[in-house]
Amino acid sequence: MADEYESGGGSPIDMRAITQLAEADDAGTRFLAEIIDVFLADMGQRVRTIGERMSEGDHMGVAAAAHAIKGSCGHFGASRLMALSRHLEECAKGKLEPTEGIETAIESMIAETERVRLALEAFRAGRTSA
Repeated sequence: MADEYESGGGSPIDMRAITQLAEADDAGTRFLAEIIDVFLADMGQRVRTIGERMSEGDHMGVAAAAHAIKGSCGHFGASRLMALSRHLEECAKGKLEPTEGIETAIESMIAETERVRLALEAFRAGRTSA
């Protein structure tokens, strides 16, 4: 895979992007905790949807769920997850490689969703305990 899909040693989220979210609202920490909760719940549901659609052979359903994840990642600066979601979306639509590559793309994206989830939960815990 291209370098943008390789696992990096850095943070799965851009702390500048997430800090800007907190600073943009008077509710600050509470607002940020709420949108993190919504994002994580939504991301978890969409990952489950990808698994369901894949088991049904519904590649366009996989593409749609990957597209939705890609769209919501920007708020948290989860650029690697965005790239992996874009890659999965394109694989599912048959734009990049034979559809056998979808499973590898799904595995990579799911692994990164876990990294993002852990980073956001740690960030949220650090902000709400401060």
